[in-house]
Amino acid sequence: MYLERLHIEKIRNLETVVMKNLQPFTVLYGVNGSGKTSVLEAIHILATGRSFRTHMPKHYIQHHAPHAIIFAQTHADKVGVQKFSSGEQLIKINGDRVATQGQLAQLLPLQHIDPLTTDIIDHGSKPRRELLDWLMFHVEPSFYQVWLHYTRTLKQRNSMFKHYKKPSLEDLQPWNNLLAEYGEQLHLQRVAVFMQWQVFFEQEVKKLLPDLVLHLDYTAGFQTEIGLALLLEQQHHKDCERRYTEHGPHRADLKIKTEHGDATDMLSRGQKKLLMVALKLSQIAMLHASNKETVVLLDDITAELDCAAQQRLLTRLHTLGSQVFLTTLDDAIVKQHLHDLCISYQMFNVHAGVVQMQPSTPPEHE
Repeated sequence: MYLERLHIEKIRNLETVVMKNLQPFTVLYGVNGSGKTSVLEAIHILATGRSFRTHMPKHYIQHHAPHAIIFAQTHADKVGVQKFSSGEQLIKINGDRVATQGQLAQLLPLQHIDPLTTDIIDHGSKPRRELLDWLMFHVEPSFYQVWLHYTRTLKQRNSMFKHYKKPSLEDLQPWNNLLAEYGEQLHLQRVAVFMQWQVFFEQEVKKLLPDLVLHLDYTAGFQTEIGLALLLEQQHHKDCERRYTEHGPHRADLKIKTEHGDATDMLSRGQKKLLMVALKLSQIAMLHASNKETVVLLDDITAELDCAAQQRLLTRLHTLGSQVFLTTLDDAIVKQHLHDLCISYQMFNVHAGVVQMQPSTPPEHE
């Protein structure tokens, strides 16, 4: 689903932005604080319902504005979201109101690649689990409903520990049964998708980190040989003491291993950045193999990656058929890359929240 037109209102310093006739690659350039990343943020809000900068809509909606609007048009669909500072939202697809963000997310698979951050690798299991579940959402049709059932049941079980000091095993049994049922389903779905993902991951690592041998491991979050139902019974007293559910797919994780230990400990900062890119690219490649197009937000490409890595990344995204929105301080070098790679692109200058299309002229060779 390529975006052909984008309309943004009242997002940070972006008053009104209209971008038309969008190409496979859109380059946003300007000084720091001009609003480049805010354009990416708006696309992210449209596709996922949330910002990658803050969890609070009032922090990205312009001060004193009652709401923000992001609207996009593709060849086949018109999609839009209206965000209110209260946290409420209105979502429409082709003029019809839809109930959940998931319906919009299905239409617009989106990956955010930020070479400045290695959070997925360094900051606990949650971002890695979310990375896997993003892939699950787009390749396993029944995943989202199973995940919803599991999450709601987990919330109900945990609330029992908060309302009752030591709920009995009998009191918890209905929640244990449901949690085990949905949890086992969730685990089996994750295993099946993970096995496919491993193949794509190893291919991308060979391209970006050819001198390293890396392996991706999945841990379930519970002892699968025992089974979740029996484990919940065995851990009953400990869960009562902790007052929350310790074991289950909500504690699943991905481990990235080198020949000498965990990637977190063994890789340099530069290697971690390329590894993070490889993780995202492998997911895009897996969707591409299923004939699903991905929109990619690529923030500050020239800040952290060297020239060779920049070209490899742009070449790979072009090969995978992704539509790319990228920001940079150095428009000349990005323009040169895209010209050398024969990639169609469109340049937009961003200054003080104003986004203006620039004429497409060939770069000047030294």
